[in-house]
Amino acid sequence: MSQDLPLLDKKEILKYISKDNVSSLLAIDIKTVTVSTNDDAKEYLSLVEKIQPPIAIFAEEQTSGRGRGNKKWTSPYGKNIYCSLAWTTDLKPHDLDGLSLCVAVVIVNCLKKITSKKLAIKWPNDLFVSDKKFGGILIETVSLKKGCTGIIIGVGLNLIMSVAEGKDIDQDWSSLFTEDERINRNKIAGLVLNSIIELISKFKKDFFKFYINQYEKLDILQGRECSALNNNRLLKGMIKGVNEKGELILKENNKTYYLRSGEVSLNLN
Repeated sequence: MSQDLPLLDKKEILKYISKDNVSSLLAIDIKTVTVSTNDDAKEYLSLVEKIQPPIAIFAEEQTSGRGRGNKKWTSPYGKNIYCSLAWTTDLKPHDLDGLSLCVAVVIVNCLKKITSKKLAIKWPNDLFVSDKKFGGILIETVSLKKGCTGIIIGVGLNLIMSVAEGKDIDQDWSSLFTEDERINRNKIAGLVLNSIIELISKFKKDFFKFYINQYEKLDILQGRECSALNNNRLLKGMIKGVNEKGELILKENNKTYYLRSGEVSLNLN
């Protein structure tokens, strides 16, 4: 049985966020149970009519958490991290190329401070430990009045989840920690939130090109044979990394494809 962990606490989370980043954060909201933190973030953004600093929404449990493509995100009570950060900007949706990869990079970098496990990123938005998925990122946008764009960064991290709790997950998965490891969920929540707040200010100036070298060091796909489903077409070839737009570069025979979206799987045979 999974161990019971302390519940999330705003004061404890704030201990791990720099003073500058605390001052640029509008609020932290912690919900006991919610349908989806990204849905809560959308509801918040629907009430905003001007440029606003970010608000962070955490939940102990999601009843209908989701990942990319509306896939179910298993969200048991009090075990993992479910968080959405929402803010408004004058950036346009096309300016957000590579944002999910940037978020993945900064999250992995901050998690390296608390674990020695080998962490990796699988394009376009998955976090891996020991070749199994333990986390995901969901970027959503909302068009607002006066030319503003509402941006939501949703993050789900499996910290300690039992086999029974993850029985409905349809792919190989793992938790970041094991039963015999002592973890501090509030510290993890604070470090992750701090890293994303820092990213927001840097991304507007540097975009993905600032993070591409860091991403390449963490890329689990580069140089490997993969299958990619893109626009209902199955491609099979070698992954050559990503470009400055965050597009996946796949070479099939003598042709090179640049993928903006799609499902990718490693060819293990």
